Amino acid sequence: MAAADAARFSAAWTSLQADFVDNPRGVVDQADALVRELLAKRGYPVTDFEHRAADISVDHPTVVSNYRAAQEIRGRTLRGEVETEELRKAVVHYRALFDELLEVRGLRPEARPQPSIRPTRPMEVRS
Repeated sequence: MAAADAARFSAAWTSLQADFVDNPRGVVDQADALVRELLAKRGYPVTDFEHRAADISVDHPTVVSNYRAAQEIRGRTLRGEVETEELRKAVVHYRALFDELLEVRGLRPEARPQPSIRPTRPMEVRS
């Protein structure tokens, strides 16, 4: 992937993460859309979910479970069945897949996007 594309995707991710506290449900939808866009950019077919997951599992077997978990939470989000903590977990799952697809491990440490949502720390929730 071209460096300019990687930078654009990284900036988009950073922007959506910054919106989590004010709009957690919307950020889950944005994360899903950004992952789908990145999948398309990387040449994966963007048909149905099961086809995408099967294709991802070939090249990225360690993170396909993250994608499935994020999609499951997103589905329940659309039905209004999740709490903010589950939304945070969905974003963390999407982030794992996003990082793998973006291949941030291949970037110099100073060029890597820094995650602001960590799986071990609870997210601040505003009332």
